[in-house]
Parts: sequence; structure tokens; C-alpha cells
Amino acid sequence: MTAVVVFTHPKPDQFAGELLDTTVAGLSAAGHEVDVIDLYRDNFEAAMSPAEWRSYATTDAADAAGIGPYSQLLARADVLAFVFPMWWSGPPSMLKGFFDRALVPGVAFRLADNGRVSPGLRHVRRVVVVTAAEPPGHFPQRSTRQLAHAFGRSLRRATGWRTRTLVCWAGPGEATNDDKRRRFLSRTRDRLAGLR
Repeated sequence: MTAVVVFTHPKPDQFAGELLDTTVAGLSAAGHEVDVIDLYRDNFEAAMSPAEWRSYATTDAADAAGIGPYSQLLARADVLAFVFPMWWSGPPSMLKGFFDRALVPGVAFRLADNGRVSPGLRHVRRVVVVTAAEPPGHFPQRSTRQLAHAFGRSLRRATGWRTRTLVCWAGPGEATNDDKRRRFLSRTRDRLAGLR
């Protein structure tokens, strides 16, 4: 089985990098072949262009956005994992841009001539969110619930409501305390290693 990890952080040498390594290690231990999309390394452009918007409801949406390689990875993913920091109680704008520009008609869903929407990611079985509060203190519990709801509901629609969402969230304590961070990373790896 294949897992696609979408990583979003400008400094992969920080805690976010440890979260990425742990996610890849856990999914690999579960027997998944893991592909990583690193949006900052790829210099991913978050903003949708006017030309992309005009082609959005056509079969050429993925081509117009120039995200063909991402579409190919998404087309064969059994697991979709997202690793990113929580900024202002939400994901970075670059990750939101990935949703806007990569999860387009013909990839994440299908648009019929009558305007009906049908799922395009029925092959995805699990959605994973691995994130950390950054900087500390941004309404952690409320943010986590909102995040799980947003990711889970939106992506479950694209997968035909078949997926389950696993959220691994590190609070300020895990991000700043070495012992807590090690325990969190170990727990996260074990949880991901159990995804079959």
C-alpha cells in the first residue's frame, strides 16, 4: 500500500522535521511505501492564478495548475498524511493552497454536467494529520477539534465518506520539553505503525 505525506514547513531542521521523520518511520513500519511531497522544497505556489480559476470546472484543471506529478501521487495513495505546524490556529497558507490547487476536479472529485459532485479519491482509506502548536498557546484544544473536523469532513467527502481521520497533535509542552517531545514522537510512531 502507498502513503503520500504532504509536508509544510520552511525550516525542516526544527520540530516539524522530527514530526516528518516520525511520520515516515511509522507509516513505513506499517508496511506502506511512502512518498513525501515537501511543499517548501518544491517552491509550491499557493495562490491560484486567474487562468487556473477559469479552467477549474473543466477536465484540464490539474494540467492548468501544473500539478500533474502531485495528481499522480494522489491517484495511488491509500493513506494521505499531512505534517505541518499550527499557525494562528490553522495550517500554513501554503498547505491551504495545496488543497485549492492540487485537490481539483478530476483529482479529488468529479463534476458532472448537471453540477453534481462525486468523490474522486475513493481509493484513500485513511487520513492522518500530524501537527504541533507553533508558537505555543494558540487555543490548542479548540484548534485541534476544528482541524480534525475540517480535514476529516472535507477529505471524507472526496473519498466517499469511507476514510477515518487520525490526528496526532503536539501541544506547547511537547514542542519545548525534550522528554515530552521524545514520548510524543514515540507514541505517534507507534500509532502510525498500527495503520494497516
